[in-house]
Amino acid sequence: GVKQTPPPAAKPWSSPAASKGSRKGAVVSKGASKGKSKGKGKGKDKGKKKGPASFDSDFWTRKLEEENRTELEGSYSGTIAKYIFKQGWGFIAPDDYDSLPAKAREALSKAHEDAEAAGKNVSDANWIYFRKPDVDQELYPLKDGTAVNFTVYMDEKGCGACGITAQ
Repeated sequence: GVKQTPPPAAKPWSSPAASKGSRKGAVVSKGASKGKSKGKGKGKDKGKKKGPASFDSDFWTRKLEEENRTELEGSYSGTIAKYIFKQGWGFIAPDDYDSLPAKAREALSKAHEDAEAAGKNVSDANWIYFRKPDVDQELYPLKDGTAVNFTVYMDEKGCGACGITAQ
């Protein structure tokens, strides 16, 4: 076979290689610094607080006014089935689904059908939606499986839980 000779080793002290190398290095560093400025400094998250609005924010007051909530009679018990901390909402699994008001059960089954029709992955038809301000602040940080008492409300979107307190 043909014997291949290894390429001659670049001599670090030879000037042509050094000038070529430094030019290459400059280009690389320029590229890197350009990329950096697009990183964390500027961008869509600047100045925006992550997570849901705070408890006493006007945001929740406006939400309440828009939705025309009607609280239904009775207090119920259940457990926190799922809470998405970053978005400030979750679901409660009622202990006794059949004890919920008929209106609420109708709204829940309708919401369940709508969600499935929209292609959402619905884990449980009996889960009741709730939002951060509907939970007693003492309960935070919320953990899945926490036993709670709650009241049920109806609004334009269906049924939800409010007045959520520790059992």
